[in-house]
Amino acid sequence: MRREDPVRTGPLQAPDFSSLAGPMNDVTAVPETPPLSRERFAGLLDAGTSVERRCLLYELTGGIPGWLATLAPLTDPELRELARTGLFPGPLPQHAREPDRLGPVERDVVRAAAVLGDPFDPALAAAVARRGAAAVLPALDVLAERGIISPHTVGTPLFRFRHPLLRAVVYARIPPGARIAAHARAAEVLDETGAEPAQRAVHVARSAAPGDLSTVRLLADAADHVLGSAPERAVEWLRAARRIAPFDAPPALRRRLVLALWRAAERAGDHRLCRELLPELGDLEDATAVAELRARLAIDLGRHDEARDLLTAGLRAAPEDKAPPLRLRLALLAAVRGELPAVRELLAEDRGPEAAAVVALAGAVAGHTADYRAGAAAAAAFLRAMDAAALAEHVETVVRLGWAAHVAEDFSAAAGLFARGVRAARRAGRSGALPRLLLGHACALLALGRLAEALRSAEDCEARASTLHRPDLAGFARLLRASALTWRDGCPRTGAAAAAAAPAAVERLWWAVLPPEAGRRPPGNEGHDGPGGSGSRDGDDGPGGPAGPISHDAPGSPDSPISHDAPDSPDSPISHDAPDSPDSPISHDAPDSPDSPGNLEGSGVLEGSGAGVPRTAPGRRARDLYARAEAADDGRALPLLREAASGFADRRMALWEGHTRLLLAQRLARAGELSAAAEEAGRAKALAVATGSGRLRRLAIDQQRAIGGRRPRVGAAATPALSVRESEIVRMVRLGMPNRDIADTLVISVKTVEAHLTRIFRKTGVRSRTALAAAGAGGTAPG
Repeated sequence: MRREDPVRTGPLQAPDFSSLAGPMNDVTAVPETPPLSRERFAGLLDAGTSVERRCLLYELTGGIPGWLATLAPLTDPELRELARTGLFPGPLPQHAREPDRLGPVERDVVRAAAVLGDPFDPALAAAVARRGAAAVLPALDVLAERGIISPHTVGTPLFRFRHPLLRAVVYARIPPGARIAAHARAAEVLDETGAEPAQRAVHVARSAAPGDLSTVRLLADAADHVLGSAPERAVEWLRAARRIAPFDAPPALRRRLVLALWRAAERAGDHRLCRELLPELGDLEDATAVAELRARLAIDLGRHDEARDLLTAGLRAAPEDKAPPLRLRLALLAAVRGELPAVRELLAEDRGPEAAAVVALAGAVAGHTADYRAGAAAAAAFLRAMDAAALAEHVETVVRLGWAAHVAEDFSAAAGLFARGVRAARRAGRSGALPRLLLGHACALLALGRLAEALRSAEDCEARASTLHRPDLAGFARLLRASALTWRDGCPRTGAAAAAAAPAAVERLWWAVLPPEAGRRPPGNEGHDGPGGSGSRDGDDGPGGPAGPISHDAPGSPDSPISHDAPDSPDSPISHDAPDSPDSPISHDAPDSPDSPGNLEGSGVLEGSGAGVPRTAPGRRARDLYARAEAADDGRALPLLREAASGFADRRMALWEGHTRLLLAQRLARAGELSAAAEEAGRAKALAVATGSGRLRRLAIDQQRAIGGRRPRVGAAATPALSVRESEIVRMVRLGMPNRDIADTLVISVKTVEAHLTRIFRKTGVRSRTALAAAGAGGTAPG
């Protein structure tokens, strides 16, 4: 619903709900079936439903499909507003109506409860509805019997609506004037009971008259209280405070409101509101502080050149006591470019966790392992000591340290950091930071081969980035999702096309997750002989391309915020945290195309890109070795592939290890080493099962069959390996004689026949009498 904010000039009467009765379609008829999984819920929607809409519908319905009809008429912006405020934006859908067949007391109570929100106290509902307890308690029984409300928890007198959408429907049916009066009465009752500002703020914001300074201060206090847990709510209350504030409000109060609104908007990812506030901030704050705020906004939006100019100019004019924040931002911009000396100089006196994470990022991008490890260890020590609330204040540090670990190929550490960051950001309502955290989590999980979890995080990232109007981040999430689907299902039209369209900066950073179908040579291999000598290709098709020896599956049907972390890496400087279970708009010029994720450098993903993964890193070296082996003859390829598989295993890159072992099996089979080939194909299949890669599993099974087809068949060539008696038994088996008849013919016991058959099976490689007969074993006895 579009919330009305009419000007109130006089006292309001209590709402009269009893006059609003009328025939309505009953939303209590919605069947409350058990919630569906995300995958099953998505199967109920049209194939063309966007990821954002799919996620919004699942979030709002709680996975209960009966509520889909209520939400189907709403547009995507209306769904976003409903998810943000819990209020229907615009007219209520025709088939979504308040519960009917209620008496006047029940209707008054349920509407008062909708105004109060979940959970509600029956005593407060009675006061707002102006009904006595003697009438309200029986009404609660009727509402509970109808399945409209239920006890909140056992042992408390609180109640809640059966479903949040049911409460939203009831609230939307209250006429605007009655709604304002109900909120005013709720604020009055809560004030009389001595409730905290945060408890009263929602009602004051929706009912207070302009010009009341005490109300403005109450809303500001309430916003301060919820800033660390619900910044979007703080934005709503601060906007209401600015609307209510008189024109001659004290400058200090005006400054407080603007700064608090900026902080809340930044946390909520409302970049458009931040930009709107910048002119006011310029009038209220000193130039250094405004330069730092402008630079923060520019960095978050990936406009690094603009941020660098602002910071450089601000640092020249800033007094020494205000320079550290500017230096830290400049160091970050240098770190993403791998400018380690500049980072060291700028942060020479800074020993905080943010500075340590920036040093780690610079070391990882520049390929200086010692700097990465020192910075990562220092930053991780700070982060480990923080609880969830404190960590929420340092989610940007988590983002930088997580990407540093990813660039350094410490994928397990990166997954653990991003998982903890997502958990903290969700609890603190840090919507603005969630897309980058989820993107990093999906990227690290995909590098580790945890496909199902990576897909969930990438989908969640795409939905949240779209909600925040960040097409660049949504594009990156689509690329990750396409890559994961290619690894899982073999969909080159999706994954390979998206990966091939990615800019070079994306490949430099995400080389570990792009599938072989992308047909790209190893990043950074241009004009460079790979490790160990010459022989690297410089223009051929990449792994799995047209020249690749491994065929790929036909295109599949692509379809797709956070889970468990891999065990610690023995050489990781970052400890891993317990797994988490999941659970701002500004326009950009970046294209919002599934095949064009935008430019990574300056996107805000890594706060920019930079030099990429060091060539000496084990995984990167393994990728180079893989490419060299693909172009080499079998004799040269085998040791290269073995070393590449070992390098991928060292980095726990299960998908690439499996693909490498598959190619190794193919080359071994071609060289006649069938037993070794079968072993490598089996290991590839095991990795495919562990990662959930159906595509890799199918290829491994095909390879196993091809190897089996090249083994010597049991026949005349195998007969000399059998004794005279064994050959006789084989001939009798081929004639269809049972063991008893064979024993009688040869005048031996049945157990002796069975013992002979066991040896025959072992020698011929078959497992049953039927297979032995079908294989054509046992011609003539050895001469």
